[in-house]
Amino acid sequence: MAGGGGAVKLHELPSDHPARNTAIRDLDVRTVCRHTGARRDPRSWKIQADTYNRLGDTWRNNFDWVLNQKP
Repeated sequence: MAGGGGAVKLHELPSDHPARNTAIRDLDVRTVCRHTGARRDPRSWKIQADTYNRLGDTWRNNFDWVLNQKP
């Protein structure tokens, strides 16, 4: 289940959902490390032009990608 306050995890959405196919820089999104719980804003990282669906396994397996708005 998604977190409170309308937060939605990208991996919980269908693979054809627009949020999973939008450039990271254009989403109101945060990463949450599954190991440390650290929260970061990935919109300024080198991967900012990629979409969630194009990210490699390391990004998907080690981080939850949480939208800060309803999808």
